[in-house]
Parts: sequence; C-alpha cells; structure tokens
Amino acid sequence: MRRLLALVLFLSVSPALAQQDGVTPPDNVPGDPMPYDPPIQDDPIPDDVQPGDEPSFPVAHPGRGGGNDRTGRPAPEVVVLPGGRPEFMTIGPAAQAEAAAAALRAGGARVVRTRSYPALGRYALFFDLGRLSAARARAILLRAAPDTRLDAHALYRLTGGKPRLYAASMIEAAPDTCDLRGLRIGVIDGALDPSHAALSGVRLTTHSVLSGRATNPNHGTAVAALIAGSDPAGALSGFAPGADLFAVTAFGRARGGPAADVERIGAALDWLMARGVRLVNMSFAGPSNAALEDILDAAARRGAVMIAAAGNDGQNTAAYPAGFAAVIAVTAVDAAGRRYVAANTGPYIEFAAPGVDLYVARRGGGSYASGTSYAAPIVTAIAARLMARGAGDVNAVRAMLRRQATDLGPPGRDTHFGWGLARAGGC
Repeated sequence: MRRLLALVLFLSVSPALAQQDGVTPPDNVPGDPMPYDPPIQDDPIPDDVQPGDEPSFPVAHPGRGGGNDRTGRPAPEVVVLPGGRPEFMTIGPAAQAEAAAAALRAGGARVVRTRSYPALGRYALFFDLGRLSAARARAILLRAAPDTRLDAHALYRLTGGKPRLYAASMIEAAPDTCDLRGLRIGVIDGALDPSHAALSGVRLTTHSVLSGRATNPNHGTAVAALIAGSDPAGALSGFAPGADLFAVTAFGRARGGPAADVERIGAALDWLMARGVRLVNMSFAGPSNAALEDILDAAARRGAVMIAAAGNDGQNTAAYPAGFAAVIAVTAVDAAGRRYVAANTGPYIEFAAPGVDLYVARRGGGSYASGTSYAAPIVTAIAARLMARGAGDVNAVRAMLRRQATDLGPPGRDTHFGWGLARAGGC
C-alpha cells in the first residue's frame, strides 16, 4: 500500500523529474531531491559486514575513538542518516541510474535522495543499504549497472591545521613551568587588548602617556602575551607566567605608521620607575639620540634592566634604544636558528631568540608574525626567570644569559647573533 501511494504521488506531483533524469525518485520522498542536512558523526559500521566484506575504506563506530584499518590509515568520517546508519552513494552515467536504483532496491536498499551532475554527465543516488552489505551491493551493481560505483558518503575537512609552535622547545622553556607572581615587568609599546583571552588571566596594569589616539592593539597584545600570556591550550602562553605586567601605551598614530617620541618614551620609563618596575621590554627601534641616551642612563642608574629589539632595517647600524650600552639588544632567528633576514646587525647585538613566523596573540585570536619585536619579549621573559633566581642587576642578567646561551654563527660573540640563542634554563 505504501509503495502504491508513493507511485501515485510521484506520477501526479513530478513526472518531470523521472522524464528528465530517467530515474525513479527516492522511495520516501516523491518529486524533487529533498533538502538534506544529515547529522555528522563517526562512521558506524553496517551490522552485516563480516571480515573480508568491509566497505572500500574503513569505517569507525561512533564513540569508539575512530579506529584505524589494517593499513594504519585513520578511519574516515561519513554522512550518517537520521537513524544512525551510514549513508552510501552510487555515482555513474545517468543512463544507468534507473537500473542501479531498481537492483539495489530489490536487494533491500532504500533510496534516500538523488542528485544530477549534468555538466559532468553523472548521476548520484544516496542510499540506506539496510542489511545489505557494501560488498554485496557492489556485486549487484556490477551486473545491473557496470559503470556505476558505490561507496560510503565520505566527509572531508578543511586543512587549516594547528599553529606551528617552536619557541618553547627551542629555548628549552615550557611556558607554564614557572610561577613568577609578584615579579613586575614593564612594557613600553602601543595599545594592547586587555580583553584578549591570552591576557584575561594576567595581572595587568595599563597606563597611557598619549594625548591622541593610540595604535592598533595587535603589536602590544602580541608582546604582552609573549611575556606573560595565559592560554590553557598553550599556543599563546607567555614565558614568564604569573608575572605582573605594567603596560604603558606610548605609541600613537603618526605619518608613516605608529611612532613614539623621546618625550613619551621618557614619560613611560618615569612612570615605570615610580612603580618599582625594574625589568622593561622595549620592542621598538629608531635613531641614536643624545636626549634618549640620557633618559636610558637615568633609568639604568636606578637599577632598570632594559631589553630592546635590535630593529628590522637590515642595516649594520645600531638602532636605539637597543644600541645603548645599558640596554640588552636582541635579534630574531627562525626555527632553524637562521637570522631574520631584515634584522639589523652590528657589535651591539647580544642575544638571539625566536622571532620568525612566530605564532602570537592578535585581536580575536592569533596569527604568525616576524620581527625582532617578538624576539625581545622572549628574552625579557627569560630575564624575569633569572631575576627570580637572584640576578639582581643588568650585569648579573647578562652574565647568566651568556652562560646559558647556545652559540650561533662563528665561535664566540658575533655581529649577527651576539652570544647566541638565549635559553631559559629553568626558573
């Protein structure tokens, strides 16, 4: 009775489909192919599949960890029908579709829907095979529709991949192995995003020395997170976890890009010194300047340990503040220990750190970035660890960094890598 009703509905509602495509429509839905958004889960395996009678690729039972086939390949995912069974499909010439559908129906399969690919000259039928095994269904098709193929209706995923993280292993410092609560670290940079997930758990004090608009927060957020970021997944965790961050916004919008003048850099250092912050990261670079030298010298005489980016001009000229004698200058290297191509060189370079294709915090998540700006905060975080172990001044920090460094380039200190790659060496 149900089949008869389906046939009557088919003939009265949509003869055009059968006439156009030459195939009987799905058993349970007459007329046009039904809109279908099946639930997605791991493949269940049909109950009647026996060893040696599997589908052409392995299927996995839902909730059983996916599983592998005997070649070690991971089990794929397939479309699952509302009743929990895997959906199968045939694909072949439109002229064979009617024969394929009739033969599989006779074997106990049920047509769920159809789809025509006219530009490709192919016609697809989607089935619930029921108790019919895939191997038996293929044998039936071989006789009834020899140019039609059957397989499970597989799912495919976008291949964005996970972030490539190399900095922690390179400097031998898992981001979450230290607890530096109470140690204060200053950051002079552009604006940052305190609501970013990597900074939401950080004890963060912010201050601005600007009178105008601040910069985009991406740079400042990346630098702050590299120092003390907190990320349960680990991708955006900093290397001085638990430290108290004091972030000063000194970079505003200017012709040619974000910039800070000597007046504001001085105001930022003054604000940090007044709050007992003695370790300061400066991920910026510019020309030598007598007024800036005086300000840096005043901070150094008050016990400041200042670490700065070497600069990205590709020049053999000291950039400031990194070029000042009291400041530790940091260059950037990639995962293979090669110098960042745009990094400045010169005798002022002291240490290298990861800073090429580094995964860093950005507005709304993270992305890859390169530059000495991102190497400097890693060394700042290592310096925080050293200060927690008793390094009381810049000379002690320098000495401990040098003892722990891995030489890169020519033996000894050189103009490209300084004393070499900075390493954490514990807490």
